[in-house]
Formats: sequence, C-alpha cells, structure tokens
Amino acid sequence: MKKSFVSAFAALLLAPAFSLVSFAQDAAFPPLPSTPTVAHRGFSAAAPENTLSAVMAAIEVGAQGCEFDIYQSKDGVVYLNHDGNLKRTTGLAKSCGEATFDELRKLDFGAWKGEQFKGEKLTTYDEALAVLKYTGTRPVVEVKANGFEDKVVEGLRRFDLIETAVVIDFSADRVKKYRELEPKLCSAWLTGLNKNETRKQCAERIIKTLKEIGTNVVDVHYNAVDAEFLQILKDANIRVMCWTVNNPADIQRMVDLGVESITTDRPDLVLEAQKKAAAK
Repeated sequence: MKKSFVSAFAALLLAPAFSLVSFAQDAAFPPLPSTPTVAHRGFSAAAPENTLSAVMAAIEVGAQGCEFDIYQSKDGVVYLNHDGNLKRTTGLAKSCGEATFDELRKLDFGAWKGEQFKGEKLTTYDEALAVLKYTGTRPVVEVKANGFEDKVVEGLRRFDLIETAVVIDFSADRVKKYRELEPKLCSAWLTGLNKNETRKQCAERIIKTLKEIGTNVVDVHYNAVDAEFLQILKDANIRVMCWTVNNPADIQRMVDLGVESITTDRPDLVLEAQKKAAAK
C-alpha cells in the first residue's frame, strides 16, 4: 500500500506541468450551467421582451436558459428592461433609473408588441427568478447599469440559484465584482469583434481580459466565432457562449461548430437544429 502511494505521488510530480496548471485553472471556477439554447430577453420573438409572458414562453418551448436584462428603479427595485430608457417598450420618456417603482407598475410593457399583449406589466427581478426557480430553464442575467451588483447576487442567493444561474455583463469591472461577491456564481464577460480586429486578436483580448477579472467564461457575438477562434479559447480553458443568433444559416453554423451555448430570439429554431445534430 505504501509503495503504491509513493509511486502514485511520484508520477504526479513527474507529470507534465501543463496538466497540473489546467487542473488548477478548472478548479478555480464554478461550472458553466448547461444552457445549450438561451432564449434572448425571454422568447422575445413570441412575446414582449423582458416580460413574464416572454419568460413563460421560454420555459414552454424548452430553452435551457432564459436571458433577461435588469436595471434598478429610482427607489431601488430591480426590474427587467433592455434599453437605457423606457420609451420604446412603454412610451415613457424617462431613463430606467429615473422612474420609481410606482411609476413603473402603471406602465404597459406589452402593447408595443401587439394588441394581444396589451396590459402586460413590469416584471421585477424577483418575479422572474421565482418563475424560473422550479423549471429546467436557468436564469441568464444581463446587468445593464452600475450600483446594484450586490442585489444581483442577493437575489440569486434568495432563490437558491447561485449554482444554476449565469450573470453576463459588458462591464469587465462588474464581472470582476460578481466573482468577488460570490465565487460560486458563473459570471461571463460579454464582448464582440472590435472594428479592424481579427478573430485571433479578439480571442487573445478575451484571454487577457478574463485573466484580469478572474473568470473563464465569455459570451461573444457570433460573428467572431469560427473553428480557430474556438480552439484558441479551448486551449486556454475558456468556455464560450455566443449571442444573438437568429438567422437559420448562422444558427446551423454555430451548431456545426459545437458552440456550447447559443443565445437567440428564436429558441425554437436553435433547439430543432441542435436536436437534428444530436440525432446524426
């Protein structure tokens, strides 16, 4: 027994250094929850984006992830909306942070999408999490502004979703803060292909940034993704999500490339493409 232990320990010490490094890197990060298909702003092709109707439609279609965007009201309530102002979805010419919760509750968030959605009310962060809690559809939370990072994490703790949710953000500084606030929370940096940047340069920038902010997941615009790009990031132990893929040809390309998580307004199309690919 003693000899076997010594031999095993010696083998570990003599193993190539990169294997030990890879293990340490993998162990330092929470796993990426399984979200092959992520419904963008809920199933936003079928219902008003960032509403309970869209969240419910995402669940019903079978999406493994439901992405939604959050802001904080003037009086501190976290709620769903994408734009920095409320004009497009409600008609109110105010920024998201200027409206109080009482003002927001009086607004119609659905009529812009169609008569059948007239009367759809604001959805709070807690309401969205409560609906998703007992389903197979995981929250993918995009934070759109500064100042309430702690509430983002607290909400996920309150609903016991820390280990099944993903928080995504274009702000690298905020992603770093989520990692510091809750090391068990999967946090992804949102980015895309910069102007005049090659895909290889984009991949190298992602590796550098993720190392600085302490995460191993990127959510990148699909036009940056090709086989070489994915291989570079795979070699660096980086997990790749992509957004927002709606065209059938682009969906098929992402599926063929084996992208781990695809965000889309049309989760029905992505699910079907993934199902066909799995059957081959």
